[in-house]
Amino acid sequence: MPSIKDLKKRITTTKNTQQTTKAMKMVSAAKLRRAQDAITNQRPYAKRISDLMKLVSALSESPSKSALIAKADGTPKVATLVLVTSDRGLCGGFNSNILKAAQRWLAANASKYDKVILSFAGKRGYDFFKTKKVNVGTNYSEFGGKITFAKARGLADALVKSYLDGETEEVIFIYNEFKNAISQQVITERFLPVLPPASDTEGGKAETLPPAYIIKPSADEVLDTLLKKNFAIQTFRILLESQAGEHGARMSAMENATKNAGEMIKKLTIQYNKQRQAGITKELLEIIAGSESQKGA
Repeated sequence: MPSIKDLKKRITTTKNTQQTTKAMKMVSAAKLRRAQDAITNQRPYAKRISDLMKLVSALSESPSKSALIAKADGTPKVATLVLVTSDRGLCGGFNSNILKAAQRWLAANASKYDKVILSFAGKRGYDFFKTKKVNVGTNYSEFGGKITFAKARGLADALVKSYLDGETEEVIFIYNEFKNAISQQVITERFLPVLPPASDTEGGKAETLPPAYIIKPSADEVLDTLLKKNFAIQTFRILLESQAGEHGARMSAMENATKNAGEMIKKLTIQYNKQRQAGITKELLEIIAGSESQKGA
């Protein structure tokens, strides 16, 4: 049984921990508000540019001429799996959910490819897989921290270059999509190459085209420009989703830790008071016993 001194030390230590987790919760809450505003503003633009790219691709006479659009008879042999995790921990199951999803994907799909390369945006994913028997690719650690469009464009350009250079034939992202402050959903999303219009709809049928558009200078040139911009925009969206999810997960985890610390303090305080009371009672009994022995003498 711990002594009164040990209990008092544990209570003090737990109170200090509670203050730390409470402060971390407040910091994450402030960051979450900004991150939530950022992803809420970015989503409509990302969706619209994706829709516009599909439209121009459908209007183009030969969209398959672009190296970034999948060929109908193409079967990728080399895939790059990009895991978007955080650089720091203390965010509940935020990172572990990504790692588990990646392991499930590898178990289900690795046999379909000659080679699967794992790349990482965030240190936690790299730290986990660097000791595993997998093909570890680039660790884009410089893209962690505060997300900016310049960082997202740099990551997108690196992935597109890797694809165009023939280092990989397919790029897939696994990331946490932000739902709300306490909920994130793991998403597995194909990034490269872009599916051709006919394959991008249910049943393999092309979309019904809207009335004629006049596109200048040409649909192919506009499509090429949209493709490059789309990759940067979608990468920015993915990183913002992950950033907002991370702050939400950390805020929730620190709130739970603060509550648990409070419950621990209550239990330790009760135990401390009981032992202190028992010590006082023991001392009183010893004094009374000593007094009675003096009377008997």
